Amino acid sequence: MTFASLTVSSIIQNDWMHMNITWRSNWLEWIIVTPRYHHIHYSDDPQYYTKNLGSLFTVWDRLFGTYVNPDKVTTNLSFGTTGEKENTLRMVARV
Repeated sequence: MTFASLTVSSIIQNDWMHMNITWRSNWLEWIIVTPRYHHIHYSDDPQYYTKNLGSLFTVWDRLFGTYVNPDKVTTNLSFGTTGEKENTLRMVARV
């Protein structure tokens, strides 16, 4: 039963932070990772590649200096690839 509970909670947590919504709750973002908070990490802007990496609690990003306040992001974020052709073997080796 414990394994099933952990699996379900992990799936819900992962789906939650990767939802494509911009719902905001500043007080909630002080505690847990929200989609708006985590999307910064997936921006195609290199300055955000290593930011907002937390998966459950935002305190870790604040503690290790990887926190970016979503309200302070002044650029319009876009997502996706830059169009550069990636070596297929290199992509497989990352897995």
